[in-house]
Amino acid sequence: MALEAVFYVARVVFRPLRRVALTAWSGVYAGRAVYESLNRAGIVLDRGGLFRVSPVYPLGSRAPVGGFLAPGERYWFRAVFWGAPGSASGQQLARGLMAGLGLWTRELVVEELSLEERRARLPDPGAGEGEADGEPVAALVRVRHGPTFYRFHGAVVSYPSPWRLVASIARRLSLATGIDYRPLARRLQPCLELAVDRTRRVRIRLSHGAEPPVFTGEALYHAVCPRGLASALQRLLEAGVYTGAGASPGLGLGEIHAVDLGPPRHRAPPALEPWTEEQEEPSGAEKEARPA
Repeated sequence: MALEAVFYVARVVFRPLRRVALTAWSGVYAGRAVYESLNRAGIVLDRGGLFRVSPVYPLGSRAPVGGFLAPGERYWFRAVFWGAPGSASGQQLARGLMAGLGLWTRELVVEELSLEERRARLPDPGAGEGEADGEPVAALVRVRHGPTFYRFHGAVVSYPSPWRLVASIARRLSLATGIDYRPLARRLQPCLELAVDRTRRVRIRLSHGAEPPVFTGEALYHAVCPRGLASALQRLLEAGVYTGAGASPGLGLGEIHAVDLGPPRHRAPPALEPWTEEQEEPSGAEKEARPA
């Protein structure tokens, strides 16, 4: 089954007209800019989860801004829209952002606004249902996480959790497509283990004094699954470059900057055949551009 999802990726370069104190993580400011722009364009969202934003970066920097926005300086953020059937579509949200940003006249000036339509191949939701899925294959999956955390029954999970990673992406794909990807996620979750944790733990302020612990950086996951599930796992993780993973995507958390597959790290018996040798390198159109 060949499935595709369409994502709309907006990049906004703006200049504040006055000094703006950032009392919280800069992603909160980016999220507010998107929500207020949509409201000004007549699109009122009664639920979140239809888009995500990045934190705010100084133009030419890879480090999110902190403290304040200086008047006259140039900053940028990214917003990725996917929408949901029966609600606002990704295209409607993207167009609403473009229209609403033009109504910001007292606080900021939008200097550049680009919008790209990106198409991503999605996994077959029925992958792995049959018994004859082939011999197990292995790969090492590198994921570069932006600051994020997961929620688990009221608890904060502030470390790379392969189970939460797969479940989070599947949940957003289900919302975007109207197809229930949760059964596939349950079949894929046992395929991943955290092999090397190169992330670091920090705390960020979101709102009302809340400062949840988050993790950020590179995590290496050891992937082993039947060949019938290998492609589904790869496509799900690559879709995560657009959807992100983890809590509060509308507040600049959960970015996935890159997903790369390589030969398996461990060669313990029984021998496992690597599947990456038979996979084409994902094209640039299938990966969201890294922050400038």
